Amino acid sequence: MTLILTEEELALADSVRKFVADRSPLTSLRQLINSGEPYDVAVWKQMTTQLGLAGLTIPESYGGVGAGYSALSVALTELGAGLVASPLLACVLAAEVLLKLDDGAAKDELLPKIAGGDLIATLALASSAGGHVTAARSADASPAAADTDTLTGSVSPVLNGAEADVLLVPAQADGGTVVYLVDGGADGLTRTRLTAVDHSRSLARVALAGVPGRALAGDTAAALAAAADLANLALAAESAGAMKACLDMTSAYARIRVAFGQPIGAFQAVKHRLADMAKSWELGNAALRDAARAGDENPDRFSLAASVARVLLAGAYADATVDTVQLHGGIGYTWEHDAHLYYKNGLSNKVLLGGPGEQLDRLAGSLGI
Repeated sequence: MTLILTEEELALADSVRKFVADRSPLTSLRQLINSGEPYDVAVWKQMTTQLGLAGLTIPESYGGVGAGYSALSVALTELGAGLVASPLLACVLAAEVLLKLDDGAAKDELLPKIAGGDLIATLALASSAGGHVTAARSADASPAAADTDTLTGSVSPVLNGAEADVLLVPAQADGGTVVYLVDGGADGLTRTRLTAVDHSRSLARVALAGVPGRALAGDTAAALAAAADLANLALAAESAGAMKACLDMTSAYARIRVAFGQPIGAFQAVKHRLADMAKSWELGNAALRDAARAGDENPDRFSLAASVARVLLAGAYADATVDTVQLHGGIGYTWEHDAHLYYKNGLSNKVLLGGPGEQLDRLAGSLGI
């Protein structure tokens, strides 16, 4: 196993980096903030049709690229560096659950559409404090609808929950937890966009009041565990890219900002903080590469490696954003500067889909502690 990117991965990184610079610079995120839109539909369409990003982990037999976890981490690193707003993470996690389940009809119906960018799917997974959904057999259910139940409860926050065409909703049924397929326009479904700290994320509260859902066949526990591992890898990749952007931005500023007749980068107090940031990024990025390779080549190690990468990078990135704001001095605290966009993203990445405590518990479980 090597931590060095292949030629194909380097080419993918270069393509995504150029795409972000040309089609989705940080000025675009500011325009989205002012418009109130969750993401740029045209940019998302190009991400899926031209770059094939939504299908990176989806096999070619379902219309995807079949490139694997390492390629996905490379793409997400570049997107994270640019704080690109899109439903990619939501779609990737939903696709992972579908792939790990055994429902052939759902795979055939949904995966090609997700890979092509024609369908926004999301996983409405309730955390310990994020709601609860139960499933019950409808009193007038016909034999033809044997796999259809009614769902009641709420989930929050849900990635791109307000925009999704379909939702995968884990719910408590008589036989345990089951993943249900819910149409975004179903009666009784209410989706409310939340005011998120991170401007690059679209989060929603999803409420279900007797909403019809089709039960999907397969091992629900294994599918949700796989999605949790992939979420750790994905958020670690985004954090690695954004942290490197903070390091580059702050290092460049330290070279040109003059105080007492010399660049502030000449002062030890600044040097040391930049050196600590660089060291933490190098360590976290190595853990990310190891996790991505494990996902493709050594699945038995993937859960542990993905947890390590998430724990290292989520905390290091959040700390780096604080240094980025402070080392830019007064300008770093202004709305006009980009530092606060990374700061808010760092806060979000640290707690999204399981906070630090949950991640450490997962890591301890993987180590058998």
